[in-house]
Amino acid sequence: MVLLGVGPDAHIASLFPEQAGIREKDRTVVGVRNSPKPPPLRISLTLPAINTAAEVWMVVAGEDKAGAVGLALAGANPVQVPASGPRGTARTLWLIDENAASRVPEQLVRKDAAGA
Repeated sequence: MVLLGVGPDAHIASLFPEQAGIREKDRTVVGVRNSPKPPPLRISLTLPAINTAAEVWMVVAGEDKAGAVGLALAGANPVQVPASGPRGTARTLWLIDENAASRVPEQLVRKDAAGA
């Protein structure tokens, strides 16, 4: 099981939009230099490594993450929206507070989950 947060820019782990790490297809780990967030030097699992997990849980809270969540759940390209890339082999679970869920596309909201 892999537990991931999502940044306001839709990054996961240390895989940032449009950076080399999110484009990596062959390696399981990458070095990240000049990270957009501190610290500037990091290491990260790659998307192929993350996607070997049976379960991937995405935990997101806060209105500043709503755009990232909405784009990810709408199926945006992982190079631009890394949060759209993780997929567990058995299950991908999004645990999202109400504020972070405010931009989830309506067709993806279960009516019983939305209180309707």
